[in-house]
Amino acid sequence: MSFKFNIACSVTAAMFAASFMSDSVFAQCSITPPPGAFVSPDGCAHLNGAVDSNGGCNQTPAAFTDLGTMTSGGVLNVTGEMGLYIPTGATTFTQRDLDWYLVTCPAGTLEVSLSTQNAAGTAQMPNSVIFIKMNVGVDPCLGNFDVGVQSTICPHIQSIVSGAGTHMVVVTVPFDTTAATTTTQACGQYLMKLTHTPLNNPACGTSTDSCTEVHASGGCNLPACCDTVCNFNPLCCDTAWDQGCVDQAVTSCGLFIYTCNPPAGAPANDCATASQLITVGQASVIVNNANAGTDGPGPVVSACAAAMGKDLWYTIKAPANGALTMSTCASGDATTDSVMEIYGLGTDPVMTTARAQLLPDMYIGCNDDGCGIVGGASAATLIDAVADNYYLIRIGGWYDSTLGNETTAATFSLTLVTSFEYVVYTTGPQHYVIATATAANTNLGLSSGCIAATMQQRWLAQPFSVPSSSATWNVSRMTVKGFVPAGMTNTTLNYVVWNRLAGNPAPIAADQVFAGSVAFPVAYDVAADDAATAAHDIAASFALPSGNYYLTAYASNAACATTFSNFAWFISAYDGVNLLDSAGLPFAWRSVTVPTPGFVKYTALNGAYTMQAGADPNDLYNTAFDIYGAPGASAPVCVGDYNNDGIRNGADLTTLLSAWGTPDADITGDGTTNGADLTTLLSGWGVCPN
Repeated sequence: MSFKFNIACSVTAAMFAASFMSDSVFAQCSITPPPGAFVSPDGCAHLNGAVDSNGGCNQTPAAFTDLGTMTSGGVLNVTGEMGLYIPTGATTFTQRDLDWYLVTCPAGTLEVSLSTQNAAGTAQMPNSVIFIKMNVGVDPCLGNFDVGVQSTICPHIQSIVSGAGTHMVVVTVPFDTTAATTTTQACGQYLMKLTHTPLNNPACGTSTDSCTEVHASGGCNLPACCDTVCNFNPLCCDTAWDQGCVDQAVTSCGLFIYTCNPPAGAPANDCATASQLITVGQASVIVNNANAGTDGPGPVVSACAAAMGKDLWYTIKAPANGALTMSTCASGDATTDSVMEIYGLGTDPVMTTARAQLLPDMYIGCNDDGCGIVGGASAATLIDAVADNYYLIRIGGWYDSTLGNETTAATFSLTLVTSFEYVVYTTGPQHYVIATATAANTNLGLSSGCIAATMQQRWLAQPFSVPSSSATWNVSRMTVKGFVPAGMTNTTLNYVVWNRLAGNPAPIAADQVFAGSVAFPVAYDVAADDAATAAHDIAASFALPSGNYYLTAYASNAACATTFSNFAWFISAYDGVNLLDSAGLPFAWRSVTVPTPGFVKYTALNGAYTMQAGADPNDLYNTAFDIYGAPGASAPVCVGDYNNDGIRNGADLTTLLSAWGTPDADITGDGTTNGADLTTLLSGWGVCPN
């Protein structure tokens, strides 16, 4: 499931699902390898299609350097080369080398110490990155990393505690637009030192029993926690894991055991096992936690960074596939410091005490201060809710875990407002393509915007269809997937919807149905996409009858002829509508200026890029986007309300005048913004009709 914060989004390292943290302390270190060090067989720059022999999950097929098995208490030194390099045909450092290693260890602590040197050999690299994934199994590319840390410290040290198994270690440099234009992180040498430390209590490396349940044998299935408990009380490993061991594990390791003891006067939905069942759009759902207790997971267990106490519980069912929004914004202010968590229940809404023990495993995400006020109310949108599935909403008061506990949590009385957006159309997730010349996985976007003085309308027209399950769909939001290339200035993200007519395949000015723009949005992450933080929301308000259309999305600013804008719209969406030429080959409709010459066939990617193994090659040009709304009668269209704020005023006039002579703010459908559009806007001046 993917969880969108309404204000701030969690950011993940590109191509990785592990959280990406940063250290910022500088120190000197040496890369001189000791005798017997393992020399990585792979260099840094992979030019002219050379295969990266330890390119890991970025290669097809995946390629790793296997370091073999470490002995208990052993040390292994590895020397290699990594950094940024200039690929063939480029002029800047736009390619990043990552070295992917596998190592098999006994149960215990695996420490990774990384020392680096810059390309000139004069100092350490400014930054290094270490990723670690425990017990990778048959396919190391499956699952998330357990550690992902960027650091300026040298040596850079990270560690994991695990049972016996094969672990994956990846070392590299961070990739960012600043580094990509300099030599500061060009290919340099590194020394990686792997050190294994055995557990003090061997039972912690072999036990499969739960740490939160009493059992007759010693040890439990979380090696780090088990070792901590048995160091305090050896009998927990030598004799049996009794209630005292369980209690110590809960205290020392932050483990979760569900209990609920409502205080006097507590609301009926004080316990997760007695949640209030609500429906989407239900009025007067009051969240008053003044007399509530706390029974949900603590911040360490739930993975929510915000500590929450005095919690109340609600269960809601998604009426279809789509986006489910829970908000307390309307009644919140700076005194209502709430936190919200969402848990997935599947098709079974019943929460028993036994099932509540698994709440941490059902956790989807959380939100704190989602209404834009620090110390205020919370709101969140579950962007991929599943039809007929139930979701458990936990709302409680924030507290500072360094100063108090759940009894000090904020109290409030808030109104919970829920809403739902149906999926009108979706292309499915964004996927990487494979560069034919290098076999490298690439998250590739097609530029949309004013990318050059001669390409002020570098637009794409992407086909989609509105289902016939409703005569009309009231569109409320569009989510387009892409990124902003370096050096661009984007102030707005704009859209145009065109009719897609039989016998007239490319859209022309007369086919335009709706156009609008929003301030360029903050990107957020959708777990199913191959690229991180790709999703950009466009709020909209218009009605589309069932039928066939094109969507154009592009970036702009007020001076695009001299200050360029660009939204690189990701391709390779498997569920999009294919455009095929007479020979059955894929293409895209692309423009430089509109209406002349307008949209022409674009085939430059054919042969240069291919789809992932098993994917349809005709999906190559399919850009990734979702359209949300609700079925129903046609909603009144507020022509000229470019920012969709419900009123036609000076802001909309500024948008129109800034687009004068271009199609960007065309209302009348004649292909340009001119006096006819100005007259239409002024004739409807003021508040939009209800």
